[in-house]
Amino acid sequence: MSSETELLPCDVSDLPLIRIASDLSMMAWEQMVAWRSSLGAQLDASVVDTKTSPNDLVTLADAQIESLVRGYLAKVRPADTMVGEEGAPALDPIDFFDAQFARGLHCFDPSGNDLLDMSDDGLPLEWHVDPIDGTVNYVRNIEHYAFSVGVCEAGESHGRGLGEERWLIGLVASPGLNATWVGAKGRGSYRIEGRLPGSGGSALVDGSTSAIPARRLRGTPAGLSGRLLATGFAYTGDSRGPQLAKLFTLMEGYDDIRRCGSAAIDLCMLAEGKVNSYAERGIGIYDYAGGGVIAAEAGAHVHRGGSGGPTAAAESEHEVRRLIASI
Repeated sequence: MSSETELLPCDVSDLPLIRIASDLSMMAWEQMVAWRSSLGAQLDASVVDTKTSPNDLVTLADAQIESLVRGYLAKVRPADTMVGEEGAPALDPIDFFDAQFARGLHCFDPSGNDLLDMSDDGLPLEWHVDPIDGTVNYVRNIEHYAFSVGVCEAGESHGRGLGEERWLIGLVASPGLNATWVGAKGRGSYRIEGRLPGSGGSALVDGSTSAIPARRLRGTPAGLSGRLLATGFAYTGDSRGPQLAKLFTLMEGYDDIRRCGSAAIDLCMLAEGKVNSYAERGIGIYDYAGGGVIAAEAGAHVHRGGSGGPTAAAESEHEVRRLIASI
């Protein structure tokens, strides 16, 4: 794939927003692993519920992770807005996790035994969070699931059009694939094996960060044979029919499709060059928020469809527009 083995640059790892997102991914990773043993083949209704259809699943893990993220951001970025999929109430991570885990969070203040307020003088931000993107995969123990967060400046036009100007950082973390992807506006996108390390509680004070091995991502290399399109389909028949009817046109110029069940991971695969393009209709902003930044920083053109609209990413603006017209 088109990538370079190196270290995650300090101008990425030391960004306050990346450190905050790293803390969120640490909490999500911890709880996804902890809950996995509770999810058996019977899909027990005590831990699994359905949303729009029997295969559109939500777990107690989703709600708990979202609650922890909401509680964390309420302390660390209280003026910002969190947009989550489940609408779960806030849960204080300091009360929830043991002391050793809390001390590993970048924004933990050992002197006050609490999270630091990292507010600044900049514009208010929106944190678009999917606690588990690919919940069906997660429940069935298929590896393609991930925590996803994308951060943009607040505004009426956020998440729309081809522009990247409002989106600042994206992070996708997958315990199943043992990988974390990060992207920061103007600084590129990277894949880290495993989860991002914690700080030991002092990194925000002294500004130092241990070297983190990473691969710089640049999309599909020129001359690679074959073309793959990543996409997804609705859970309900009313929406799925029109999608399938358009599939022949959508696939013009492609040899095959890939359907892994997570828009966030699809976009990270595009950033890595594993697929050439991505297109899907009907997903939420939280589904593509993190992966969209990562794909764009790897060189892709990204069209964000807002909530429910057509979202696409490809190596050229022309192909993005063709995908949008086809889907």
